[in-house]
Amino acid sequence: MPRKNSITGLKIMLTIIIAAILITTSYYIYLDFNKTQKKHIEETPEKEIDDRISPLTSQAVFLEISRIRKKGIIDIMMKPGISWRKKPTFNYIVIFDGYEWKMPPETDFHTWDTDYIHREFFRKVKEEQQQTTIEIRIIEREKHLSHTTEKIMDSFSVVYDFRYGRWTGDDSFNDTDGYGHYNGSHYEIWFDIHQTDYDGDGIPYWIEVNVLGTNPHVDDSKLDPDNDGIPTAWEWKWGYDPFTWNNHTYLDPDNDGLQNIEEYAMAKWLANPYHPDIYIEVDFMEKAPFKPIQIKIEKGRFLPIIRPRLVKTRLDGHSHVFWEESQQMLIEKFNEHGITVHIDDGCMGGGGEFLPFMESGYSQESGIIGQYYKNNFADWRKGIFRYVVIGHGGGWCHPQDFHHYYDCISVPSNHMFYIKQTGFSITPRTQRIAQAIAVMHELGHSCGFNLTHCGGVDNMTKGSKEVWKNYKSCMNYHYFSKRLLDYSDGSHGENDCDDWGTIDLAYFQRPSIEMEGIGFDVGAPPYNRPRG
Repeated sequence: MPRKNSITGLKIMLTIIIAAILITTSYYIYLDFNKTQKKHIEETPEKEIDDRISPLTSQAVFLEISRIRKKGIIDIMMKPGISWRKKPTFNYIVIFDGYEWKMPPETDFHTWDTDYIHREFFRKVKEEQQQTTIEIRIIEREKHLSHTTEKIMDSFSVVYDFRYGRWTGDDSFNDTDGYGHYNGSHYEIWFDIHQTDYDGDGIPYWIEVNVLGTNPHVDDSKLDPDNDGIPTAWEWKWGYDPFTWNNHTYLDPDNDGLQNIEEYAMAKWLANPYHPDIYIEVDFMEKAPFKPIQIKIEKGRFLPIIRPRLVKTRLDGHSHVFWEESQQMLIEKFNEHGITVHIDDGCMGGGGEFLPFMESGYSQESGIIGQYYKNNFADWRKGIFRYVVIGHGGGWCHPQDFHHYYDCISVPSNHMFYIKQTGFSITPRTQRIAQAIAVMHELGHSCGFNLTHCGGVDNMTKGSKEVWKNYKSCMNYHYFSKRLLDYSDGSHGENDCDDWGTIDLAYFQRPSIEMEGIGFDVGAPPYNRPRG
């Protein structure tokens, strides 16, 4: 027994000695490792910031005026008279660090909206200058008999930083009205600022060498190192990490239905991933022939004698256009709610086509408008634009293919339509108001304002006028002739619905639960409305 205990004690002692040796060895290894690491850190200097701003090119700042739009047209159009016919005359003044550049009168704009002009000009600055102050003024000119007067209508200023390639001030990154968009009292202006850049990708030298680690000699506007479908330059501009993969085919931070990959595709047309946009492509039906009365050979009503008879027709010689004033009224109403509407009537290279005339218009059931939807509305635009046709008859928003997206709109433009819409007070001014209301109504369907949104939508059943009198929206047929160009905000009492609070700009990109096809029955679920 004593022998066994001594062996056990010996084992314990050996274990303690081995453990001590291991601990001591580990300690000295740690000390040696720590010494080596310290020496390595001391020998590896920190990366120095390259504070040069423009070592590869002469330094200059570039300002682009992309678009200017005059506000206030709704108030003018709602006033009786012909004052609406006078279009505004305006221009801009640019001040670079106190140096004023004034556009001459021959370059004045005589319109409500310049569309996408993208005018660009530059000014040389001192080499290695860190910041520059830019002020933009919008002036209106008015001619009198002996002189011309000028008035500053809007003015704002920003400070551009040549290191970071961004500006602050009255407009800044991710502000409420959109970066590069100033929403003034009388005008809204879209603009952009750049600087001379050796590789032409729009990313400043300082950012490339100190932040991104990209090569300032290589154009990054087409490179996509993270393979997420969007190049470095766009991702940097809008605050994404160009070296981290993002699902840009899904991301839609402003919930306007345009995913980032589509916002990138529409960059030339001022798409902003953090500010909601609506894009509309519009085509037109050819002008109606003027044959208001025709002779028909048919039996008389009282005597069964075949004889010629004069009959009225719908061939009123009406042009099918989207009037500029109607467009601007629509744009302005959405602008009041922080949404920018872009209308391509040919100014963006897609709309403005004239389609064959049909007296009855293009019905959904006939499939005719589906033909133009497929052949005249480019596939890459589907899911970005809504497609609108100004025709002779019709008046609806329906899907046109198996995706069942509410992205195709038909708006009538004929004499009888305008008589009903204006309450028989038909003038060029009231026709333009009526057209704006009709387009806004159908556009509302593409934003989710359908039969299941509110019982007052498109409701002409018996007693509906009294039941839905508080639903003060252009989605309510009973307000059509009252020149109400607006959606409701839900504040008008019983049975009102909040359109603006529930608007779904992405609705036109999703299959709808509503199926208004051939044989549509409003009395069936989920509508369950009285028939008739």
